[in-house]
Amino acid sequence: MKKLKLFNLITVSLFVLLIVCLTAAFLIIPDRDFSEEENRKLSQVPKFTLEKLADGTFSDQITKYIEDQFPMRDLFVELKGYSELALGKGENNGVLLGRDGQLAVRLFDAYKSRLERIEDTDLYSEENIIAGIEALNRFSESCELPVVTLIPPRSVDVACSAVDYPSEISDSIRDTIASNISEKAGYIDLFGEMRGRFDAGEYVYMRTDHHWTSYGAYLAYCEVMRSFGMEDEIIPAENFTVEGVKDFYGTTWSKAGFRFVGPDTLELWSLGNEDEFETSCYSVIQSYSEDGSAVKEKKAYKSFSSWLNRDYLDQKDKYAAFLDGTHNEQTVFMKGGSGREKLLVVKDSFANSLVQFLAQHFDLVIINLANKVSDVTSYADEYGCSRILFVYNVANLIETSNLSAIK
Repeated sequence: MKKLKLFNLITVSLFVLLIVCLTAAFLIIPDRDFSEEENRKLSQVPKFTLEKLADGTFSDQITKYIEDQFPMRDLFVELKGYSELALGKGENNGVLLGRDGQLAVRLFDAYKSRLERIEDTDLYSEENIIAGIEALNRFSESCELPVVTLIPPRSVDVACSAVDYPSEISDSIRDTIASNISEKAGYIDLFGEMRGRFDAGEYVYMRTDHHWTSYGAYLAYCEVMRSFGMEDEIIPAENFTVEGVKDFYGTTWSKAGFRFVGPDTLELWSLGNEDEFETSCYSVIQSYSEDGSAVKEKKAYKSFSSWLNRDYLDQKDKYAAFLDGTHNEQTVFMKGGSGREKLLVVKDSFANSLVQFLAQHFDLVIINLANKVSDVTSYADEYGCSRILFVYNVANLIETSNLSAIK
């Protein structure tokens, strides 16, 4: 009996010590702004207001803040992953584990309105998807330029057979898009193509990340060229030299905590002419004239040859080598003022790996819709673009309202 009491005392003492140490560490360790492991911004201390307290927003924000800033968070995510597997579960943190180490995010935060979001669910707001598609329709109908639209499916839509995800959910999203988008928007349906090729064993989507592979991007490029009526100009796949960058671990891998899953290989497709191109990243700087009036001036804050920043290939976020990661406004032009046709790419990160193919045909003007850059018409006019390509994946269509703001 005494031994049992001693054991219980030791157990309780160790538990209390652990709690005290973790609490002390939480208070002492400075908050992090960014997680390189997960490639995302981390929640910061929320601002308190009575309104937030009353509607529950403040408690939700505090919970996310504690989760993001918790000491040794990455280690605990990994331990949770192993414990979920030990309990016979095939997922962790909303990420499914499938055959051959295929990972796919299952749970998303469905956007419903400015004040309402459904967190961590298989459901989606059909109204929000339709609102985005209708905004795209309005823009396409009023635009004098040819428009082509890519809405890349999610990994879970493509790899549903590998992760035992009900394809009915993916098919419902696909049907909602296809039945509401207008012909003028030039929609390319990639659901069936990508899923069929995945099921046939082709490497079209990453196993550890939410993006398609460069091969998947090449297939999308071929469809874009066909939609532009430029099928005869498609560069055959065998013309490219493929460089494989090993040890690519994506954000899905970081979120899942299944550290035993092996890495992807990031592929760079090359014709050997990358140095003939230059990428520039722009921002608008506001200054004031002598009379005190505001003056806005656009300046390139970063430029480099090619569309690749190879410095990222030695880091975890290797995908950021394409276009140097996320920037609101970029151009990829052939050096020397080629006078080539200009294509405006309105995009999220799925378009980044498309650039290695599109740049062979067009001077590219690229704006990042995911960062709420919405005035598409002004960019097309400013640069004299003759075509517009939208690339905005299904996850963003579910989780944001950015597409609804385009004009």
